[in-house]
Amino acid sequence: MEQRATTTANWKAHREQLIALTQWTASGKLAVRTRDASESASMVWRQQDQNTQLQLSGPLGVGAMTIESDGKRLDIHQGDEHQTLDISTPDAIYTNTGWDLPLQALSHWLKGLPSPDTSVQHLELDPQTELLHSLTQDDWEVLYETYKQFQDYSLPTRLLIRRGTTRARVIISKWQTESD
Repeated sequence: MEQRATTTANWKAHREQLIALTQWTASGKLAVRTRDASESASMVWRQQDQNTQLQLSGPLGVGAMTIESDGKRLDIHQGDEHQTLDISTPDAIYTNTGWDLPLQALSHWLKGLPSPDTSVQHLELDPQTELLHSLTQDDWEVLYETYKQFQDYSLPTRLLIRRGTTRARVIISKWQTESD
């Protein structure tokens, strides 16, 4: 594991503050490109402890989809269709949907934290802001391009997430925290 400048007091305090942030909503856009497809959608991600609700929709609500997870199951609702998946194994989402994105890790990465469930291969802080600049976990590389202040939190607003031929760009325009 490679870590650079990760022992600063500011990073430790910031990390502890974000770990305690267990209820939040992030609104923005998500674009995913794989070897076979390229898709983009408006996104509303709601996190409450281990429970995730992700609403995705294309232009004018076309292709609207809701994904809910408790960390063990994944419920996908699209129109009249409903699918429930057991996601207790690492590749279950990809095997069943073709999406190569780590849902459980994303809830941490979006806040600017490493996932506690996977070892960190690389972590680098921005030397000026002492916020997470880049992270590698489970061969996923997460690059944090910009942060903004929302209430008492410095939170990411532009991220690039990639592994192999999968690239996801996340642009968050609004964060709501439990204290809002």
